[in-house]
Amino acid sequence: MKLQGLRIALAGALALGLAACGSSSNDAPARINVRLVDAPGDYTQLFLDVREVQIDGPDGWQTLGTWTGGPIDLLTLTNGLSKTLAENAPIAAGHYGQMRLLLGPDNTVVVDGIAEPQPLKVPSGMQSGVKLTVNFDVEPGTTKDVFIDFDAHKSVFVHRAGNSDQYILRPVVRAFDQVVTGTISGTVTAGGTAVAGAKVLIETVEGGAPSVVRATVTGADGKYAVGLLPVATTYYVVTQPVVGGTVYQSFASGPIELTAAAPLPVQDIALTVAAEHGGINGAVTPIATDTQRDLLQVIQPFGATPVNLIVREVTPVVAATETFAAPDLPAGAYSLVLTRDTFDANGDQTGHAVAAPVAATVTNGATANVALTAP
Repeated sequence: MKLQGLRIALAGALALGLAACGSSSNDAPARINVRLVDAPGDYTQLFLDVREVQIDGPDGWQTLGTWTGGPIDLLTLTNGLSKTLAENAPIAAGHYGQMRLLLGPDNTVVVDGIAEPQPLKVPSGMQSGVKLTVNFDVEPGTTKDVFIDFDAHKSVFVHRAGNSDQYILRPVVRAFDQVVTGTISGTVTAGGTAVAGAKVLIETVEGGAPSVVRATVTGADGKYAVGLLPVATTYYVVTQPVVGGTVYQSFASGPIELTAAAPLPVQDIALTVAAEHGGINGAVTPIATDTQRDLLQVIQPFGATPVNLIVREVTPVVAATETFAAPDLPAGAYSLVLTRDTFDANGDQTGHAVAAPVAATVTNGATANVALTAP
């Protein structure tokens, strides 16, 4: 499968959604490009059987592109790589509010330690497509660039039945149509040596609550680049890597103001090894049903005037009980925030609830056990 480098080149400001192409006459057709990107996940591979990408607009639903290259491994689409699903597809000028990905039956996930790919269950109502909300206008004679960001880490929920695991697709996916975006990049090192495989989170904070906007992992040279970040926004770069059995101290940058005038900031990261580390585990009650998805955020305060930022996101596992584990955390004080999303038979999200933070302390060589109540 051909991977296309996703280059975000901004000279002053990069107009992703408004770049004119060809004649500006009102009679000239509008066109659209659609590319698929991903955030890293906790799996070896995650194959999504994408068949078509469609859009709903002035002329109703129309197919923009048909993919015939077989299932796409989402976990290869990080650090600036993308898959082109539609290129230069003609569309009517006007307003667009929804897109969808049509999936085939060959969706699988490859889990570390299990040789055979595991089926990835797509809820029956989602057979009509994974829906994406968009909100943009297309002018005659222009080309619109849209990026679909599929977050593999948050999109698979595990339900255990007996001795087997059932992996259910609960997509966390966004479509980016930004007039101006930027890229934060840098190099992660420890003792002057590049750290490969470090997960880097790009976060925002609103009302004191952090959220992960996008994420990536460093390459063999320790470098990372996270693009498609809207300007006029403040970001934080966060990482707490565990690489090759080595646990590193958490790192968080100060606030990074991304602007149209300065859209390409560089944030290098120098890590130190965590001499003392332990873990957190526990149970969630009541347990999530197969129409729900839980996500646990492990949050740590940073700075003299503390800013709470996420150092780890954990997807609990549901069996007879619902449990979670966050090993290899540096010793210190944390708070745990559990979110629960609910879906209808069509796979559409119908609810989002956030529990109050629960304090947890990690000590060297020990695992703290914490009971969480779902919101």
